[in-house]
Amino acid sequence: MFKQLKKWGQGLWVWFRRRALFVQLLLGVPIACAVAVTVFVGNMGLALMGTAVALYAPVVGWLLGVFGVVFTKAAKIVARDRKKSL
Repeated sequence: MFKQLKKWGQGLWVWFRRRALFVQLLLGVPIACAVAVTVFVGNMGLALMGTAVALYAPVVGWLLGVFGVVFTKAAKIVARDRKKSL
């Protein structure tokens, strides 16, 4: 059982490392942000601007991670295009 799990984990790692850096970041950063928000804020949820709307901390962290990676990539593309146009 453990050998099969280890083999599966190694296969998953090889699959992950074969992806482009952007895809690796898109898969890894949101998970890390979700864990970080959960650890720092707690699993009780976040209050939305003092209202009674509860936001689940791991979901908020995951969304922030996705937006961070996507907006960073977009900013790099815009900066590269702006540099080419000058």
